[in-house]
Amino acid sequence: MVNVSCLNRAWDYVEDVVEGRILVGKYIKLAYDRFLKDLDRQDDENFEWTFDVEIAARYVTFIETVCKHTRGEMAGKPFILSPWQVAIIAQIFGWVDKKNNKRRRFTTFHLFVARKSGKSQLAAAIICAMAVLDIDGAPQLVTAATKRDQAREVFDEVARCIRSSSALSKRFKVHRTEILGPRNGTIRPLSSDANTLDGLSLNLACVDEMHAIKDGGLYRVLASSMGARLSPLMMAISTAGFVTDGLAMQFVKGGKMVMDGKADNERLLFLCYEIDESEDKWDDEEVWIKANPGIGQSITMDYLRQQCKNAKLYGGRSITEFMVKHLNLFVGSEAIWIDDDVWMSESNCEEASTCYVLDEKTQKPIAYMGLDLSATDDITALAICTGSEEVGYGIEMHYFLPQKAIDKRLEKDDSSLYSGFEDIDNVHIIPGNTVDYNAIRKLISGHYVENGRVQYDADNLSEKYNIKGIAYDRWNSLSIIRDLDGDGVMCDPFGQGYASISFPAKLLEKLALEGKLRHGGDELLRWMIGNVHIQQDASGNIKLDKSKSGDKIDGAMAAVMAIGEMLTFEEDEEEDKFEFFMAVIGGDK
Repeated sequence: MVNVSCLNRAWDYVEDVVEGRILVGKYIKLAYDRFLKDLDRQDDENFEWTFDVEIAARYVTFIETVCKHTRGEMAGKPFILSPWQVAIIAQIFGWVDKKNNKRRRFTTFHLFVARKSGKSQLAAAIICAMAVLDIDGAPQLVTAATKRDQAREVFDEVARCIRSSSALSKRFKVHRTEILGPRNGTIRPLSSDANTLDGLSLNLACVDEMHAIKDGGLYRVLASSMGARLSPLMMAISTAGFVTDGLAMQFVKGGKMVMDGKADNERLLFLCYEIDESEDKWDDEEVWIKANPGIGQSITMDYLRQQCKNAKLYGGRSITEFMVKHLNLFVGSEAIWIDDDVWMSESNCEEASTCYVLDEKTQKPIAYMGLDLSATDDITALAICTGSEEVGYGIEMHYFLPQKAIDKRLEKDDSSLYSGFEDIDNVHIIPGNTVDYNAIRKLISGHYVENGRVQYDADNLSEKYNIKGIAYDRWNSLSIIRDLDGDGVMCDPFGQGYASISFPAKLLEKLALEGKLRHGGDELLRWMIGNVHIQQDASGNIKLDKSKSGDKIDGAMAAVMAIGEMLTFEEDEEEDKFEFFMAVIGGDK
């Protein structure tokens, strides 16, 4: 008799999930609702499966008795499964045919869970257990992935597990590319092209990091090689990824349809540990356990907090990566506008002054500006675009915000970029609760009101540059635009829709990719560019979407507007303009 008390952790876990005492995402809740309903269906003659507690306990006991941790502080110690892992092992091996308990219910197991949740270790333990406990002649077990190195991740974990266990070492012989096991069994890593994998008769295939697989060729060949086995297991373990139309996403959608009751697949065990994207905030640490069931064991809350702080600090791509890797959400790469490595290339980090083009009459650099006015209690950004197609373009920035906005931000996160604003020359901090548009006017034209009278400060941008025009958003800009017009600065309204934004935004991106956008390494602009979420219409036009962006993007918007203003002053002939336009959008004549 097998001691089935080891399953108590699974029963407690399932009960806590269903009763809401353990916070999980929608589809884990549905998975364990299904489990309980299936237990109740065992007496139904039309339901061909039964849950055998002794068989389930046998596999759990095997893993915890002979398998060892292989890394870190726990190396060499018994692999004691966490409750969520016990529930997985129990389901894979406990559900069997009522008429033949050698025939298991689940032939497909898809596990999606955040990074550092012990996926590889769990998969290795399952492989070892099947290789020893499944009574099948010449069993074949493989680990597979698109790349050779990735295919070896789980294989190498199996090898370490065997070497660290005296019980397993007696039954297996580990070689570099193959492990020989009981009953003439083999365990091998596979990464070959799907067309070269004929002739297999697999008991188990473990596909690692399925999110990286773009097509189903490899998976289909592996799955089709299991027809001669009584209880095969097609196992895929993965974290979410950036490919939203690949194989993994197809399986996630299919698995969720089964959980929702919209599709039927009695042979699929689908577990997707993720936050509920429509309900949860990515930076709310209370919901992180939904994607990280191993918090406190395989991963610490301190580690996740630090990763979240880094994501907030650098924004954009860093936030996307946090959501994918640590919250297990599929996020399309199109959400990342300009890669940080591209933006911070050596040529782009040169000073904008290296590409000044001087006006022949005034001998001042010709400049076009974009003014993104915010609400008075937030960041207002002013961008200055200089240069030409021949020498490259420069972007210089000025930012305005009230002290109250800084204090409010630092109350929430003292590691924010806001903590260093006082030391940045082009950040203008306005005392009090709101941005005084008078300070913006003073910087641009030199004119400002003090004690009821208009004053003039010669240290202004109009003295430094030959300003051709300033693009501005019509929203909340009437008073300052009226004043700047009166000061002799040309101001042009700039729309915020696709028609106005798309062309200059694509040009900014093109210039950055070519290393022709000199921004001097402005860290605040870098942060804002990283925060940008791009929205695209059916015609391929783009715009910067403030509502979906990770954080502030005012500087990025101002830069696009400044480039847009520059485009309105193009004096080339129509043919040259057409070639320039087609080069930006990637078309031909």
